[in-house]
Amino acid sequence: MRPHLKILVIEDAADLLEQITSSIGNTISYFDRSDVEISLIEASSVSAALQYIRDDGDIQAVVFSWDVAAKESELVSASADSSPLNDITLTDNALSSKLASESVPVENNARVIDAIKNIRPELPVYVLGDAVKGLDIVNQAKGIESFFYRNDIISDPESILGYIINDFDDRNETPFWTEYKDYVVEANDSWHTPGHSGGASFRNSPYISDFYRFFGRNVFVSDLSVSVDSLGSLSDGTYAIGRAQSAVANTFEVRHSYFVTNGSSTSNKIILQTLLREGDKVIADRNCHKSVHYGIIQARAMPVYLDSVFNPQYGIFSPPKLSQIKTLIEENKDAKLVVLTGCTYDGLLTDLKQVVTLAHKYGIKVFIDEAWFAYSLFHPALRDYSAIAAGADYITHSAHKVVSAFSQASFIHVNDPDFDKDFFKEVFAIHTSTSPKYQLIASLDVCRQQLEMEGYKILNELLSNVAELKSQMAKFKRLKILSKDDFTQMFEHFESDNIGHDPLKILIDVSALEYSNQEIHRFLMDEVGLEIEKFTHSTILVLLTLGGMRSKIVRLYNALKRLDDGAVNLSKRKNKSPLPADIPAIKLDDLPSKAFFSKREPIAWQNSVGRIAAGLITPYPPGIPLIVPGQKVEQKHLDYLHALASQKLTVQGIYDGDIYVVCED
Repeated sequence: MRPHLKILVIEDAADLLEQITSSIGNTISYFDRSDVEISLIEASSVSAALQYIRDDGDIQAVVFSWDVAAKESELVSASADSSPLNDITLTDNALSSKLASESVPVENNARVIDAIKNIRPELPVYVLGDAVKGLDIVNQAKGIESFFYRNDIISDPESILGYIINDFDDRNETPFWTEYKDYVVEANDSWHTPGHSGGASFRNSPYISDFYRFFGRNVFVSDLSVSVDSLGSLSDGTYAIGRAQSAVANTFEVRHSYFVTNGSSTSNKIILQTLLREGDKVIADRNCHKSVHYGIIQARAMPVYLDSVFNPQYGIFSPPKLSQIKTLIEENKDAKLVVLTGCTYDGLLTDLKQVVTLAHKYGIKVFIDEAWFAYSLFHPALRDYSAIAAGADYITHSAHKVVSAFSQASFIHVNDPDFDKDFFKEVFAIHTSTSPKYQLIASLDVCRQQLEMEGYKILNELLSNVAELKSQMAKFKRLKILSKDDFTQMFEHFESDNIGHDPLKILIDVSALEYSNQEIHRFLMDEVGLEIEKFTHSTILVLLTLGGMRSKIVRLYNALKRLDDGAVNLSKRKNKSPLPADIPAIKLDDLPSKAFFSKREPIAWQNSVGRIAAGLITPYPPGIPLIVPGQKVEQKHLDYLHALASQKLTVQGIYDGDIYVVCED
């Protein structure tokens, strides 16, 4: 299997199109690139070209003849049809209407390039034109990779092909992985850490050699010490690691990117401690991951929490209301930061552009935990809800969750023009091991490579597969995939706040089945080997990631069809009490950090009314903190916990029936 460099040539004059493609095609063999398949594809109109770009993810370069006649109708239609997802993607086809409004003047071919970049921003565009008009063309067009005189391409096609191949190689480069792999292959004699010396202590042991055999030689010989200077330092971002991080920043279109090898939980804490000082106000989504709550405690900041909006029927929560975000920002103009979850566990998406615009109006920075949406930039159906596209200052991505990286591998992206890089590095050093695992770093390097080179192609196929799955499941009698209409019914602010939904988070309503959740879970595991990501009393959540092959979707569909048909022998569902509808609002009596680090004592949770909590108490599901440190326990909190007693839910923060509270003395 070789990478495919497919070059799209756009020219509406048939004889000239044939000349250009044959000239370039005849020189392919001169470059002796057996490692890459190189081919050309012809488009005699703008509409045909844009259709190719939408459909064919192997296109890695576009050669655009500037004199092509671009019809306004072609470009408006192309923009409106840029998403293959139709009604299952963004609210009110927000993306389509936005792009359609940007109609392209007939005489302005610069907008053809805009249309290409709206589909695939990473795709390099090479313009062919009259040398006399070259400077004017460059002034008109944004985003062109380079300009070539059309006659030179016909007489000397090697010039443009060499340029295209070189750019392809640059985009495809893996600075850390390549150097790391080369070093490992050298098989240097190890006189430094780690102590197993390339696996020797495992391999030569009668007791633990099975551990070596299970994982294989490469795992051990590639487990290197940080003493390898040429590979660089993670904490300082030097050498190969530094070059790899720069490549990530370029791919994600941000000022800086950093590798984190102990998960986005740590990434979140690094950002919060970089930006916040003791007593600083931070407006935070209550539904944020617990690492955000702990990061606020570590920074000794004062959170102002947004309320949870919870739907008890399905056991899921939505993003906070934009109206409350606006109110809290205007009431707390001295806040340093707004922290939101960009994509909820269930795939609901905040219209972040509105939040960023309002926060920046008052000089407040915006940090988005986008752990579950790392691929958002790489497809036009998702890009409008991307934190980076929205202009957020800080973004974290759990690369291991939905894209191709090892567990614990995470990205930090920075777009803040006021970024204190030196202080960030100090905080980074507090949280990061001085002996990071090189395999994790290498996985982040190749993760970027895949998103750059084939992210659009993979996502396009996945989104098409979801559309087909939803179409087929529409015929089911009892099971259904929850969609925009369902979310609109669940949450009154869904449409008014322009909330979107990531269709790769397949949320299936199983409430009409008579089987218990445990039995449904067991059946799916036995039938298709599907470990459910999350389930509530009435839903199951299936994640489609970059590894979501079509055959897996077919197996899932087969199992779901059997459940819907009742062609299974499973235990019946027992009656369940619904989850409480309202989660009590958070009202703080003190800084969370003061309560957390105070002298504490355990007390039976049933007897805790009136005491100040010293720890986080979080029921799962829904995974929303009920009580945070610094909060006075009230009777309504106990009533909420009593209501959960029959649900057999996990409650983090209760230890053998006790919770920790601040000592009264």
